[in-house]
Amino acid sequence: AMIPRRIAFLLLLAAAPVSADNPERGRLLYENYCYHCHLTEIHFRVNSKIDSPEALRNTVRIWQGEMGLGWKEEDVQDVASYLNARYYQLPEAPAAAD
Repeated sequence: AMIPRRIAFLLLLAAAPVSADNPERGRLLYENYCYHCHLTEIHFRVNSKIDSPEALRNTVRIWQGEMGLGWKEEDVQDVASYLNARYYQLPEAPAAAD
């Protein structure tokens, strides 16, 4: 018997390790909740407001809220990490020295 797609996704997501930065988990979230609403061209707009990793995280945070997904902060971070690795290649700011 075939496992329904949504159940298979939930099993894959549950198996993906939760860490501070997990782009593979972010890819799964993106492909299941975001990809169907727009094509990849949205990530290459000339007048993009995505100019930093924080701007990318904020955009993911806003859109997950608009869609009523109820994501946790690690979900937002994982999706932003995936999008940055896949499309944006924005450098993370260095950690502040103590």
